[in-house]
Amino acid sequence: MTLRPRYPLLFLVSLLAAFLLWYILSAERTREISVRGVRAQLTLVNIPSNLVLVSGVPDTVLVQLRGPLSRALDPRATLEVLLDLSNARPGTNSYPINASDIPLPPEIEVVSVEPAAISLELERRQTLSVAVRPIVEGVPAAGFVLASVRVVPEQVAIQGPESRLDGVDFVETTPVSVEGATGPVETMVEPVLPDPLLRLLSALPIQVVVQIEPQGVPTPVPD
Repeated sequence: MTLRPRYPLLFLVSLLAAFLLWYILSAERTREISVRGVRAQLTLVNIPSNLVLVSGVPDTVLVQLRGPLSRALDPRATLEVLLDLSNARPGTNSYPINASDIPLPPEIEVVSVEPAAISLELERRQTLSVAVRPIVEGVPAAGFVLASVRVVPEQVAIQGPESRLDGVDFVETTPVSVEGATGPVETMVEPVLPDPLLRLLSALPIQVVVQIEPQGVPTPVPD
C-alpha cells in the first residue's frame, strides 16, 4: 500500500520550509566556527608540600582554539592553563600540557598547545636551624668603644630546597648603626636570607643589643 499525503502541496511547502530552516541553522553554525591562537596564563597547581620549584616557569603558553569563539568565550576573561603537579617528583622532568588542563566550554576544542610540555626542576624541601649574625656598622663617639653585641634569638629556622641550604651556617641581619653612640643601642632587625628560595619559618622579631661603654672601663666578666 502506498502512502500519499492528503494535501501534497502543503506537504511540499512544509518540507521546503524545514529544509530551508536546516540550511540556515547549519550555515549559521558553520559561520560561527573559527580558529584562534590565544595566550593563556600558566598556573602550577597541587605541587607536593615536600617539594620546591627551583627552575623558571614561562608566564604564558600559546593555545590554539577552534569553535564558536566569539559566542562561547568571554573576551574579558583570561584564559588559564592549570598544570597539575600532584604526581611531580624530585629532579628535572618534562610535564605535558593536556587539553584537560584548560577549563573551556564544551563546544570549544583545543587544537594545539605550544609548548606541548615544559621542563621543571623540583627539589626536596628541608628545614635547617642556623645562627643569627648581627651586622654592626659605624663608630661610637670619641672616647667610647663597642663592648659587646647580643642578639635574641641566637638561632632561627629556615626552609628551602636542599641544594640552597647546603653550606648555610648563619644568616646576617639588616645593619645596626652605632655611629656616634655614647650608650647602648637596642633595635629590631630583619634577617637577610642568602637565597630568594629560602624562607624564615618563624615571624618572631629579632632584637640586637649593642653595648657601648666609655673607653678604658673594664667589661664585667660573667661568673
